[in-house]
Amino acid sequence: MNIIQDNHEIRWSRPVRVQVGYGFPEKVHGPREALDYLTHRWPVREGTYYLKALKECAASLQRRMPLERVRRTFVLASIEARMLG
Repeated sequence: MNIIQDNHEIRWSRPVRVQVGYGFPEKVHGPREALDYLTHRWPVREGTYYLKALKECAASLQRRMPLERVRRTFVLASIEARMLG
C-alpha cells in the first residue's frame, strides 16, 4: 500500500527533496506539505505542472487521487520550477 499514516497524515512512500532559493534541500513528505509549499513557498505561480500539482494535492487530501500519481506530478512541478533537490 502506498499510504503511510502518521497522526492521521497522508504521506508518500518516499519524500520529495526540494530546494527553495539558495537554502538547503528540504523533504516534502506528502500532499499536505506539498500543498503548503505550492501555496506559500513556490517561486513561480504558473506553469502546467504547478497548476496540476495544486489540484491533485487538494484532491488527494480528500482521497480522490492516487497518492503516487500526485507525488509524480509534484516532482514534475519541482523540475518545472527548478526546485528539485
